[in-house]
Amino acid sequence: MRWILPALLACVVPSVAVAQNTDPTGVSFLGWMAWTWQTALFFACIAAVLLIMTGWEIARPGGDPREPGILGINTTRGDRLFISLLSAAYIHLAWLALFTGPLWWASIIALLWAAAVAKWV
Repeated sequence: MRWILPALLACVVPSVAVAQNTDPTGVSFLGWMAWTWQTALFFACIAAVLLIMTGWEIARPGGDPREPGILGINTTRGDRLFISLLSAAYIHLAWLALFTGPLWWASIIALLWAAAVAKWV
């Protein structure tokens, strides 16, 4: 598991450079995308999760299949990650449509839902 920290750094460092919209020479690039450090961190976290899942699959092949849970389908750990990520997007969209509060609450709900998916789906 010594590879996790280098994998996280490999995702975060380029994302911060993209968020600053400059290359090492100071020339602006991707300025039309309006990246912020929050956006860069979001994509870095997704990339880190995918790298960790890849390492986990290499270390323990097979995806840890489970019998049908509350959704009634057989799932592997990759399926549960996909369901969690897709659900998080819908939770955030629903929050934006229905509530005026900060998105942190939607993120907390999405994390709780991801834990439930990992446990029971």
